[in-house]
Amino acid sequence: MFFHILHYKLLSFFKTAFDKRSVSIVRGVASSLVFCGFAYGAYTFAFSSTRFMLGHIRTGLYLFHTFISMLLFVLFVAVNLGNIIVSYSTLYRSSEVGFLLTKPVSFTTIFIMKFFDNFFYSSTTLFVVAFMALLGYGSYFGYPWYFFVGVMLFILIPFMFLSACLAVLILMAIMKIAGRIGFRKVMAGLFALYFFFIYLFFDSSNPITMVEKVNRYYPNVDAYLSHAAPGYLQYLPNQWVAQFFFHIARGEVMNALPYAGILLSFTLAAFGLLLLVANRFYYRSWLVSLDVQSATRKIYDPAHRHFMDFQSRSLFPSQIEVLIKKEFFTFFREASQWIHLVVMIILTGLFAISVSNINLNLHIMDVQMLTYSVMFVFGGFMVSSLTLRFVFPMIGLEGQTFWVLRSSPIKDNKIFLTKFILGFVLVLPIAEYIAIASNIPFISKTELRSLLLWFGVFNAFWISLTMVSFNLGFGGFFANYLERNPIRAASTQGATLTFLATLLYLIVIVVIILVPVSAYFAALFQFKIFHVKMLLIAGILLAVISFILSALGFIVGLRSMHRDF
Repeated sequence: MFFHILHYKLLSFFKTAFDKRSVSIVRGVASSLVFCGFAYGAYTFAFSSTRFMLGHIRTGLYLFHTFISMLLFVLFVAVNLGNIIVSYSTLYRSSEVGFLLTKPVSFTTIFIMKFFDNFFYSSTTLFVVAFMALLGYGSYFGYPWYFFVGVMLFILIPFMFLSACLAVLILMAIMKIAGRIGFRKVMAGLFALYFFFIYLFFDSSNPITMVEKVNRYYPNVDAYLSHAAPGYLQYLPNQWVAQFFFHIARGEVMNALPYAGILLSFTLAAFGLLLLVANRFYYRSWLVSLDVQSATRKIYDPAHRHFMDFQSRSLFPSQIEVLIKKEFFTFFREASQWIHLVVMIILTGLFAISVSNINLNLHIMDVQMLTYSVMFVFGGFMVSSLTLRFVFPMIGLEGQTFWVLRSSPIKDNKIFLTKFILGFVLVLPIAEYIAIASNIPFISKTELRSLLLWFGVFNAFWISLTMVSFNLGFGGFFANYLERNPIRAASTQGATLTFLATLLYLIVIVVIILVPVSAYFAALFQFKIFHVKMLLIAGILLAVISFILSALGFIVGLRSMHRDF
């Protein structure tokens, strides 16, 4: 039965993926070109970073692989949280599950089918990026082709699969506990737990502190740092993978193999436990999800008005008021929307608090420049992810009933502009908070102390404006009005293409700011003359490019609304 269903799911996938219509072909070719370009960019960045850290700064193998462990930790948490949120819709809200439950198919078969569907659907892009980064890393060491095949099959896939298995186990535990104490209390406890563990990890693995120890204990860096790391880190999967790469880089294959064995053993054990739990509890947890959904639907009580109630007074004109309140109820009626938003806000806050408390006592220009660039790129990546998840699906989620809104006496630009303003109001404060927190460690006690901060605030404004308008516009161009799941809408081929395009925009921004920021750090540490007009020229260039892309997003979005309705 499992392979029978899998056969027809694959047929359906290939039929839709290889559509022979000209529009689909052009879209597929464009998506492939952008995706290949981004994959090559990830490869180049990984190779250049490895060469810079090991060849130029000479951080040492252990410290470098500690940085890799941190990146793997972020990847593990991203896959884990993504699978928790996406699997809720896939395992409990999917119409396909309801259809299969009416057929002579076992609950375990349905669960396995939807679990793999969820894993490949939500983790494919992250896997490709991680694999291309692995190619860049391995190319620096000159590893043969079979090394990459072996790492992909026995390290990278098990690593991400383990994260997905733990995510679904956590979700099923949430559903079981939520049936007793309430869904919101369980999610609040889960967020607090995640926040605590993430903060504990980065607090005990401060990269700046480790870089300072490199100079203090040079040249016995690896020997010292290998004994200085907290003991509990050795029990984390990202540490197993990092230790595997570390020993391979030192030519100690026999010391690396046990870490691969531990990872595979835990992955198989987690998958076996997942199947056991699903066999006994999946159907009951599906019934609990129905109770959770029904509990969130409250009967309207005129005596207790909601602050967004249509009977309440509003400062806005009636048309704008209706649009704003419609967007509000559309967003919060879907539990995965506000849950995912809370998760991303918590992660953003944790990132901002962590980087703002970094003490940059190491007065080395290259290290400070690299740290600033990494923080800038990571902050831009978080803004890009936020807009993709919440702004991109806004038009498509109107569904087939969009014609009702389009046929009303409201201008198209009001509809589009309302969605844009709401998305911009959501994204801009978060982006500015990240920008301010990222620049706090670099504010030196000189006459230049405020320049970098205000330049970061300026950049955050234009990046937010571009990300929101671009994602909203192309979200309308690639809109699938039959898809009611916002998470799946943000994971389609069009969404991936839009996301990669915004990342290319971030790369262009990094190239633009690289020269003035390098001159800024050169003025601080090498006592060179810094010309403020360098920041001014870079800011004007950034604003012009951002304005053009924002206008493009508006034009594409408005035309897509006319095309579809």
